[in-house]
Amino acid sequence: MEDTEEGKLSQFLVAANRIAFIDPANGNETPMFVAQGNQIFMNEVFLKYLTAPTITSGGNPPVFSLTPDGRLTAKNADISGNVNANSGTLNNVTINENCRVLGKLSANQIEGDLVKTVGKAFPRDSRAPERWP
Repeated sequence: MEDTEEGKLSQFLVAANRIAFIDPANGNETPMFVAQGNQIFMNEVFLKYLTAPTITSGGNPPVFSLTPDGRLTAKNADISGNVNANSGTLNNVTINENCRVLGKLSANQIEGDLVKTVGKAFPRDSRAPERWP
């Protein structure tokens, strides 16, 4: 126990190079929690709230990261719902359904029909001059 301005402070302090917890009731000797070398290792974690300056997935290179400035990088992301973006670049994308462009559209190459023209034959009016086109 320690007396502080806010009152008594209790703590559990262990001086060790490695700390590990196992559950003796289930006979499993694999630690559920290990603290070693300024790192904590856990197989499964439930956190109600997480505050972290940076979040990075495992793997080399990581497939997911979120930085303090809000930069999200994800490989093979499946994002559903509403997406709002103010700038950026899209490569090799498909728009499966309708698309409205409310601003200016600039294109270097366009394939397919922009306007379809259809030729029609109209009957000639007998009152028209002979050389009528």
